[in-house]
Amino acid sequence: MLTISIGVILHLDRVILGDALALRHVVTLTTDRILLVPMTYAGITGILVWRRVRFANRRDRALFTGSVVYIAGSVPLHIYLDYVIKDISFVTWFPMWFSYLLLCLVYPAFLTMFWRLRYKD
Repeated sequence: MLTISIGVILHLDRVILGDALALRHVVTLTTDRILLVPMTYAGITGILVWRRVRFANRRDRALFTGSVVYIAGSVPLHIYLDYVIKDISFVTWFPMWFSYLLLCLVYPAFLTMFWRLRYKD
């Protein structure tokens, strides 16, 4: 939930401030490197606990699987941005509607599913 919540803040800043201001003040290389820590942890633990999760229905299984793929799949991209090219402006390649999609649909669905998540004994 922490990783997605940080993503909400960053994407919301991008929508409110626009790319130029967000990249200058909020979505920085340092911010992205900080985000990489909980993102990596969430991706690894999501993969490791997948078998222990008690899914209430198929929708929750699909959302959990999607969240793990989304987070774990984002880790290599962020490592590339932060440590190889050292340029976060790459995020502007994603159109603004992508941030709206995440904020209005994807992140609320993930956060609701995580809140209700239960594990097998």
